[in-house]
Amino acid sequence: MEIGIEVIVIALYLILMLVVGFLTQKIGSSSSKGYLVANRNVGALLIGGTIFATFWGGGTVMGGAGAAYTSYNIGTVADPWASGITLIIMAIFMVPLLLKMKIGTLGEMYRIRFGKRGAYVASILSVPTLIAWTAVQMVAIGKMLSLFIGMSPAVSMILAGGIVIIYTYMGGMLAVIWTDNIQAAIIILGLMVLIPSAICYIAVGNTDFVVNLDNLVSGFSIVKDNTPNDFWTLFPSSDPDHPSGITRNLKGYLVWMAAWCGMGLGSLASLDITQRVLCARDENAARGGLLTGTALYWVAGLGPIFIGLLGIVMTQLGILSGVEIGILSNDAEVLVPLLAQKLLHPIPMAIFVGSLMAAIMSTSSSTIFASAAVISTVLFPGSVGNKDSSESILNDKKAIRMTKFLVVVIGVFCIGISFLAVNLYDLMIFGFTLLFACLFWVVVCGLFWKKANIPGGVASMLVGISFSILGCIYLSIQSGTLMIVPEDSTWEIYFTFVPWIFSGIAMFAVSLLTQKSHPPLPLTDSDGKILKWPELEGNLEKERSEL
Repeated sequence: MEIGIEVIVIALYLILMLVVGFLTQKIGSSSSKGYLVANRNVGALLIGGTIFATFWGGGTVMGGAGAAYTSYNIGTVADPWASGITLIIMAIFMVPLLLKMKIGTLGEMYRIRFGKRGAYVASILSVPTLIAWTAVQMVAIGKMLSLFIGMSPAVSMILAGGIVIIYTYMGGMLAVIWTDNIQAAIIILGLMVLIPSAICYIAVGNTDFVVNLDNLVSGFSIVKDNTPNDFWTLFPSSDPDHPSGITRNLKGYLVWMAAWCGMGLGSLASLDITQRVLCARDENAARGGLLTGTALYWVAGLGPIFIGLLGIVMTQLGILSGVEIGILSNDAEVLVPLLAQKLLHPIPMAIFVGSLMAAIMSTSSSTIFASAAVISTVLFPGSVGNKDSSESILNDKKAIRMTKFLVVVIGVFCIGISFLAVNLYDLMIFGFTLLFACLFWVVVCGLFWKKANIPGGVASMLVGISFSILGCIYLSIQSGTLMIVPEDSTWEIYFTFVPWIFSGIAMFAVSLLTQKSHPPLPLTDSDGKILKWPELEGNLEKERSEL
């Protein structure tokens, strides 16, 4: 491997992340409140930056550009467009309750409303999705560094994953937030480097281009003239041969709705996004951060989609080589690194490589930490509340030790799983579809439905995951090989709606049938103060041992 400026930039970037982890360790990791929720003292801008950087991972940058290249804008409905809907819904409906609960993770809400059993089941179902999402990031790192600097994918994944584990272990949530915001700035800079270069390349038709206003205007005009019909639409197409396959018939509309619902509503149960809300200093900071994150994500999300369009135009104009077109036909998700390698000079290339590293590592650290935190807070409840009892102090220390231990274990496991992952975008979307199927009703009913109880919550989750597993088993038998991510759009409809519908039926039916044997619990904060449904206070004594 030749040691170029790209390698130097990557090395400096990794060192910077370690320095941030070390510095934040000194500031906010001495208590579980500091380690898990950054002392609940984070402002709107930092919340917005960390939410943007968390969502903006390898699946969005490389997977989104690849999806736009093969399926146009409608192929990216799930991410970034539906993802932004999640943040808006959370800002409007969920922020006040989540902050008043004084919890460290969403897992504690499950425990408060659905007891130990519900919290354990919810955590078990949440963590695999985050692990899969982290594996997606590791695969993206492998693809990227292999193409850019010739480092083997395996070494790339182990190196980057190891750095993420170290700085997350040291600094906790505060380290994640600060590194996320540094990475958010680098991400924007990276897009500002690649997109103008690609436009000017189209204007000139060869790599001897100069980035200037004339070439930008000329190139943009060429792109506009060669943009396929319906490229920018987010609605099913009237063209029966539309490359996305999402057309104006019953199946097309169902696939389209599945794309919106799976990611848009499934992300409401995402542990890492909720955890950022819980770090906010007040309701205004949380709501402002979510809306800022949405705006950043949607604006920046146009970048990979536009890069996908630029790839289409280059292919149509014949200015990509046959070899390059062949590479893209085999794996469209390498479009971004392929164009960067082809078009950028060493210094812009180094900046762009750094931006991709930033996008991928910010998401990885967030998901690893969220997975570790939800398990530790379920095992040691009340560790981030305001009580000063001996039990709370003991749980505080145990929660920190357990979270740090799990950061290492889960991080190493994610690196291992990444060797099995293939398609970035589809795997990412499928993970959040599972959250929608299994945990949507538990989150919504836990916060807003008075009659939701422990049997209803547990039944809802188990029914949702059972129908999802049955679908995977049938797919695997049908294909003759282990099949987790559906390739057929009919199965996308199944995995999005069938488990979700039966999960909802189980929640309402079982809860209503077991009201007498298992009276519902009120919504309280982590210290036991009732926030909603005080008339249910008498039910707490019966289930006190479960809490």
